[in-house]
Amino acid sequence: MLITIGAFDGFHKGHAKLLELCRKNSVNNEWGVVTFYPHPSEFMHNLNHPMFTLKERELIRKILGIPNIFVLNFDEELKNLSPEKFWKLLNEKINIDGLVIGSDFHFGKERSGDAKSLENFAMSQNINKILIVDLLNKSDFSSSNIREKILAGDVKQAAEFLGYNWFVIGSVIHGNERGRTMKFPTANINLNADKIIPSYGVYSTAVLINGKWYCGALSIGNNPTFHDVNETRAEVHILDFSGDIYGDEILILFLDRLRGIKTFSDKESLIAQIEIDTEKCRKIYNETKPEKFCELAKKFYTQKNLEPEIIKLC
Repeated sequence: MLITIGAFDGFHKGHAKLLELCRKNSVNNEWGVVTFYPHPSEFMHNLNHPMFTLKERELIRKILGIPNIFVLNFDEELKNLSPEKFWKLLNEKINIDGLVIGSDFHFGKERSGDAKSLENFAMSQNINKILIVDLLNKSDFSSSNIREKILAGDVKQAAEFLGYNWFVIGSVIHGNERGRTMKFPTANINLNADKIIPSYGVYSTAVLINGKWYCGALSIGNNPTFHDVNETRAEVHILDFSGDIYGDEILILFLDRLRGIKTFSDKESLIAQIEIDTEKCRKIYNETKPEKFCELAKKFYTQKNLEPEIIKLC
């Protein structure tokens, strides 16, 4: 099998060349991605949270047509493997017959292995299909920059760098149901503690429920108008939808950020602003909903088989 290796916190445009070369140079589409969980930088406390959960990354790889993914358990033992030992154990787990590697790739204890050493290990085992490629060197196309865009709420620009809209998979939980009293019922989303959260604000979203897409106006914040919420909450008003989805898991694509969180003088002022927000969200949804990504997401997400096996090398 032809493989490429990396942290792959999401598969963004900076990774596209690796994936395309794997696809073109594989035999019978026998290729795959080797990645890690948790993210190595997160394990070593250099990264607070990744862009996507493991389940979300599995959905992305299905949407992008990556036939195989091998998720290695990144722990203290794996972290301290020498480059040679890492390669040996990896080759025992996967029948590797070729490599596609970025020229800046490093691996093994203290990142002491590089693309050239990986090439040497492979060639010593008569693996000769090896491509070392220069990737996009623009800082835009880096996971760290895309994370910064999302954290700042610039989800539209993040989508340009990712090649698709940033999204969350979250379960619907009970809130205080205040939205119902204002004729704008909301679904409270359980924010996953294992991934980044965009800055407080109101966002235009596309929401997948039971195989159908809806426009959503989503708020992230602590409801400052009512002074009774201390924690960060995500609430989405789903336009043209009614039904009981408590306990359900829904998929939410972030399309654009409308505004920051405001404190309103009274409930009537808040309702007036929500009406403006929902119309803006509807307009954005109708104009920018990424049809191809949406259709593929619906196809794979409804299969509910998004939990990849985590492989322990050691």
